[in-house]
Amino acid sequence: MTESPQPCTPSPVSDAKFLHKHGAEGIENSHMARKPEDVDVATFMREHLTPRPAGEGYVVPDSQYKGDVEKISGAKVKAAIYAPVCALLNKISKRIYDTYIEAGLALDRANPVLFLDHHTGPPKAADLDMKNMPEIVGVFGTKKSMKNFCNEKTKSYMGVPYHRIITTGECKPEAEEGAGQAVSYICQHARARLDMPGTYALFANARGYRILWSDASEVVKSPFVDWTELGLLEGYIRSLYFPPKNHHLWDPTISSPVVLPDAMGSGSKVHWTITYNGSTYSDCNPFFLPLSRGRRTTVFMYEGGGGDDFAVIKDAYRDDAQRFDEATLINDIHGEGIFPGVVRVLESGDVNGEDGTAIVTARPADRDKKVVHRTKKRLIMGSRGSQFCDAKTVKDILKAAYDALEVHRALLKRRRFLHRDLSIYNVLIYPEHSKQSTEDKEFISDPPKFIDEILGQSNDCDDKCRALLIDADNSASLKSELMSDPALAKELREELAMRTGTPRYIARSAACGRVLGHVFATNFKAMPGLEDTAKDIYIRTYGNETYEEYEDAAGERHGGGASSRKAKDTPFIHRPDHDVESMFWLLVVVFLLAKPQGMPDDCTEELYGAWDYIERHTIGAPGRDDTRQPFFLYDADGWEAILHPGLSSLAPLMVKLGVQVFPEYALMDPAPPEDHLHEVFRRLILEHIVGMGDTDIDLEVGVARETKPPADGNDGKRKADDDPDRGNRQNSKRSKSHRSTQHHDPYYLSI
Repeated sequence: MTESPQPCTPSPVSDAKFLHKHGAEGIENSHMARKPEDVDVATFMREHLTPRPAGEGYVVPDSQYKGDVEKISGAKVKAAIYAPVCALLNKISKRIYDTYIEAGLALDRANPVLFLDHHTGPPKAADLDMKNMPEIVGVFGTKKSMKNFCNEKTKSYMGVPYHRIITTGECKPEAEEGAGQAVSYICQHARARLDMPGTYALFANARGYRILWSDASEVVKSPFVDWTELGLLEGYIRSLYFPPKNHHLWDPTISSPVVLPDAMGSGSKVHWTITYNGSTYSDCNPFFLPLSRGRRTTVFMYEGGGGDDFAVIKDAYRDDAQRFDEATLINDIHGEGIFPGVVRVLESGDVNGEDGTAIVTARPADRDKKVVHRTKKRLIMGSRGSQFCDAKTVKDILKAAYDALEVHRALLKRRRFLHRDLSIYNVLIYPEHSKQSTEDKEFISDPPKFIDEILGQSNDCDDKCRALLIDADNSASLKSELMSDPALAKELREELAMRTGTPRYIARSAACGRVLGHVFATNFKAMPGLEDTAKDIYIRTYGNETYEEYEDAAGERHGGGASSRKAKDTPFIHRPDHDVESMFWLLVVVFLLAKPQGMPDDCTEELYGAWDYIERHTIGAPGRDDTRQPFFLYDADGWEAILHPGLSSLAPLMVKLGVQVFPEYALMDPAPPEDHLHEVFRRLILEHIVGMGDTDIDLEVGVARETKPPADGNDGKRKADDDPDRGNRQNSKRSKSHRSTQHHDPYYLSI
């Protein structure tokens, strides 16, 4: 392992402080954050610690540690407890280590676990905004090997690199509060030690201690025990050497952390080497870091030899009870050839631990206790792109939105695939695909028709699509064989009734998990018609029969009318038009933040209020309380008041889209065609692009409008790193124009 900076090749920047603030991973059906669960001592030792081996040589005489325990118990101030706790831990650790060596047991580490007093400063976390400061850290090493981090005067340590730390601890003199801080250390540890699926932690005070175990399922903590019983402490340290079954401390496929200067020239990053199925991916840059529990999605960029020799590596812990598997769904999409506009998977499968079995979470699934059992999965992908907020022009945004919905529509009709989580993180522009993703592969025979093709314009992407759909974690298959089996159909209906999405972009009824029943829910609008050039292009591309198929008959709207059913009597199910609504919210966010190139900022109270509607939205509130509802009340003047003046021409389009998205189509009888809202967006976006003619609006790349009143001393300009929708990035790239200091290297953003 290397702590000193090394020469590096250009690599992407990670907007670490925004990685999880806005919920890029969306809602996961089977997981909600909970407080750590307490279990009794016997259960904790049996289920989460390695038992003491048989034989007298392994018995630890507690009397040997009497002096250290007395010092701990006598600590009246916080500063007096660190040294005796570390001394006790190190004596037990050395004894266990030596006993294993004497018994001839093979240890992977050349040195015992060394516990260090680290209370004077935080560990060094390369490119991570980590404020927490564990007061005790454990590393494999010797005091000599750690001398560069030791303050000779205080004998405490500071700045130990996080990628060296294997366990952490929190100490208090007398009060027992502080276990929560130990949990927070575990949470940030998961983001720093990407090679550690699970971790142990310690909380100690003058009266006693408790041990904690954490993996992607949850945190479990032992009861608080006093210093007269050291068996629990001994089991904790022993488990750092030989963890019990299904307690995977290490992922052997992620190794060799190297600290490199960041490509942006500020700070540094830890790069990793990843091995999988016989292939080695060196110098992998982690640009999306995990939450401590749940899927713990982590994404690495491997640049290879540069250019189109790249790979994006996504690790995630999948709920074993989840109906659909991401890799299986994506591979099925590409089963008859490369499907344009969809991320391409090069390899996928389980990730195995040191024992050769799949890395899993420790506790078995328990529905009553809301315990989820998870397995670590890996996808190696050959596709990447940029977020919509990184668009260079307005037309680029509209064209990408058009193509994204054409892909989504084709997937629905041809593959019976429903994404269920369209957002700025999962729908990308400026796609690129690696050369490996197309080797010995053919494209599907009848691809969707994309915007550049129908306008007769050029497109350099190999599949001619301006958008890229990624991240099928929440997706579902609607194939007929599932619907024909009663048991599978019931399971699918239950799955589709789950609230799934990302807070800012999720459809309103999906956010509240029920059919909307507001007073205008059945105020259905007519299918918009096209005229002149836009209609000619449409009919030339799709045919007059298709155009007429979606036209309204007399007295109808989208093929139906208002139902007599009440919202409260209509069960919620995730429909395709919910995904189209998510695309509407994506456009709302992107256009609110967009700033035309070379024009002064023009932020207004109306903008601040509109952004507050977006920012305050949460999943789970009743539909009538959705904070985003006011957007449907804006007329053209209202939209002009919240958009930059240079984008006022978009106001009529947003009004037209909004009135079509607003109604609750579950209350239509008969039900409209499943792709009726796709058709609305196809027509309205095409009409607007054609209406722009040869003109376009260049956008500031890397700068978003200020969405809150500027504070004193703030110039009102929001940099890319301050943009609340630029932190979570998946399969994304930036060009040199984004920052003068940035290398011209594309990169993946957060999955």
